[in-house]
Amino acid sequence: MRLGLVLADRQEAEMARDAESHGLFGVLAGTGDARTAVTSAVYASTATDFVRIVVKVRLGLEHPVTVAEELSVLDNVNNGRTVVLVDSGDLAVDDAADEVAVLREALGNRPIQHEGPRWKVPAGLPANATAPKAIAVTPKPAQIEIPFWTAIAREPAECGSAGSVQPGIARIAGSLSEDRALVTAWAEAGATHLLLELPEGGEAGNRAELLTMISRYLAPEVGMPHFPRVMSDSRVPLPWPGNGRA
Repeated sequence: MRLGLVLADRQEAEMARDAESHGLFGVLAGTGDARTAVTSAVYASTATDFVRIVVKVRLGLEHPVTVAEELSVLDNVNNGRTVVLVDSGDLAVDDAADEVAVLREALGNRPIQHEGPRWKVPAGLPANATAPKAIAVTPKPAQIEIPFWTAIAREPAECGSAGSVQPGIARIAGSLSEDRALVTAWAEAGATHLLLELPEGGEAGNRAELLTMISRYLAPEVGMPHFPRVMSDSRVPLPWPGNGRA
């Protein structure tokens, strides 16, 4: 199981940079104001080079083709590191599925021509008699196909066994014993990616300590089966004396 970090609103760049320096697989942006989710992801993208940028996209707020254009630009900004986490919001199941279909088709490599229960693209309005039969989002994403996570578990019991990816989200307590048990429970339940929320009210110094705990103790614990805990529990070696050249 891979561990990532949930970014706090207005701290996206700083926290994303810290997450990357600690070797986490990715970060989740956009959990604050749904209307600025992609902007939050841009801040995280420009501050990092390698981590995956998971962006929470709430459905039903804008036209999905417009959202697809924003996601495509984001994927170019971060050189193909975007993952979309879908939040169905207030939409019914069928409407949400139709909107996701439009998003995925619009982000594909072919022009989009879609007619579903909620959306028709192009709209084909009577006033637009000369409109094209299909449209295309530009620029195209950097990735051939942007990954979509359409469901995220909030409890280990919600993890399913079907599919190759099962993301989850959980808040750590800041206690090594508690948090080891937490991530272990998620791994045993079948989660493949776990996005960690830090305890509320933490300062920058405290965040550094928490990220050190995550990268040194929690990530190795669930990164491989039968991890020898003695490795992470051992003391950090003292610096080699001198400059190492003598």
